[in-house]
Amino acid sequence: MTTTLCFVGARRGNAFMNEVLAAVAHEVEAAGMPTELAFDALPEDSSYVYVLIPHEYYECVREELHPTRAQLGRTIAFCTEQPGTHWFDLTRAHAALAGAAVDIYPDAVRELRRAGVLAEHFRLGYSGFWDRWHRDESRDRPVDILHLGAVNERRLRALAGFAGTLWPHRTRLLIPPERPKSRERADFLLGEAKWECLRSAKVLLNLHRQESAYFEWVRVLEGIANGCVLVSEHSPDCEPLVPGEHFVSGTLENLALLADHLLRDDERLAAMRLAAYDHVRAELPMRPAAERLIAMAEGLARSPRRSRAKQASARPSPRPTPRHRLRSYLRSGPDPRLDGLYERQWSLGEWSRRSDAVLKRLVIGQIELNRRLAAQEVVLRHEDPAEVRVVARTPAYSRSEPRVSVLIPLYNHAEEVGSALESVAATELENLEVVVLDDASTDRSQEAVLDVFAEHAHVSGMLLQHVVNRGLGRTRNDLVAAARGDLVFMLDADNEIYPTALDRLVEALDDDSGAFFAYPMLEEHVDGEPDTLRSYLPWEPGQLAEANFIDAMSLLRRQELVALGGYTEDPRLHGWEDYDLWCRTADRGLRGVLVPQILARYRRAAHSMLYSITN
Repeated sequence: MTTTLCFVGARRGNAFMNEVLAAVAHEVEAAGMPTELAFDALPEDSSYVYVLIPHEYYECVREELHPTRAQLGRTIAFCTEQPGTHWFDLTRAHAALAGAAVDIYPDAVRELRRAGVLAEHFRLGYSGFWDRWHRDESRDRPVDILHLGAVNERRLRALAGFAGTLWPHRTRLLIPPERPKSRERADFLLGEAKWECLRSAKVLLNLHRQESAYFEWVRVLEGIANGCVLVSEHSPDCEPLVPGEHFVSGTLENLALLADHLLRDDERLAAMRLAAYDHVRAELPMRPAAERLIAMAEGLARSPRRSRAKQASARPSPRPTPRHRLRSYLRSGPDPRLDGLYERQWSLGEWSRRSDAVLKRLVIGQIELNRRLAAQEVVLRHEDPAEVRVVARTPAYSRSEPRVSVLIPLYNHAEEVGSALESVAATELENLEVVVLDDASTDRSQEAVLDVFAEHAHVSGMLLQHVVNRGLGRTRNDLVAAARGDLVFMLDADNEIYPTALDRLVEALDDDSGAFFAYPMLEEHVDGEPDTLRSYLPWEPGQLAEANFIDAMSLLRRQELVALGGYTEDPRLHGWEDYDLWCRTADRGLRGVLVPQILARYRRAAHSMLYSITN
């Protein structure tokens, strides 16, 4: 009877893992053993030996569909997790009950063996299953730098630090959530879409998930198979690849500089691309590992291992309460001091939230009262409190026919607004204007704007002024009314853009005529030090129900913005004007598009618009 190797995945699990199984199945089939792919159940057939990824299958498939004891004796646990993680602990518990186990990481094999699991190393290697390049150097690679790693704080902080180096390049930074992803999304590509993405990129930027330097072999091999040159953090387990010959290796802090340097040397880039591809095909094929898997399967088919499992689930059990403590508890009964403890904790938390809400209403009420009093003073002077006054225009303003209007609401940002305007003046886009509306600042904000206008008379600029403070929503709406461009970019006075920002955003809207707005990733900094990224998730209306994930810094189609009613002026939504706009965008069936490049800088400080209670 011919043995068939049945690879079993979980539909609700991480689709990336199912692709790993499919690649291994491809190599097993090429080596001569028939294979089957199944999902969410182990089809019963006496000729089948099963391969599954334990932490995926057991966690994502109902318990009644877990392997029976007899099936476990003919199951190979295919382990893919790094030691030191919760997922590795689950893998170890389940692998101990399987007929055999393999792991793609040598360190993980050693950890499993120390735990009594006789695992073998499955050495991942080149597979034609991934290759869509086939060493064809004639096709263009429009993306300079590609990143495919899931989100975590370490990666976000590192990428934020790279922004000052990456902005001139065309990047595609895909940073999907770390939770399992069972379907494709804009920042998580599968199959042909992923391989085409890799084939279109020059450099694949690889940041380790943790401080531990495990080589991300699947991502690395997929990239090399499609002609990406790897720029990666140092890793001790990269053999047989040779740093400097087959890929570029460096410390986390230097990766962006290394990628930038490599992209400036076309000859070296092409040589390294070909050297890595030829090397993995010749020295690191997956076929030997597939043949060893076949031998293990044939052994289990002849002599299944007697599993120690009493049931399918091998979830680690919690430690039992020590008997002496349990007897003491039963004799004495519950401690009356614990009565209502959790209720008291909850009520304190609830009280804190309610007090914050009350405080916010009081502050907003005081702001509104101050505005009404100021408006009355203006009326008594026989002036219009709703008036928007023109303070100054640059010489270039009357001659310009802008397509893009950069709109800056300003309130008491004399120290920062100059940097914001300087960043606009340095942009590579030509047909633009910048309009600043001072919302009755009490500092030298207007003088700071006029100083920059004087230095950059070639920039089309206009400074407006509110007679009385009107708030952020009204200020933005008045800016939109004053704009002449078909596209408007919202820039808070304490933030900045990189020179390529407007060009790339305009290009995104030109390429996607159905998008209402385009938004970039933002480098968030504290006192000038990069800290993390903002606005890095793609447009996902359902995500808005959880939180706002898109900053106000975006390029919008002006007519559609006006048709939506502009920004809310409801004082109860102070600080959430952009969130309200995105929710209304989703409600109307409109959408935004993420430009996966870090094109602007967001200042996080108590003085920022979101935190200010005086505007």
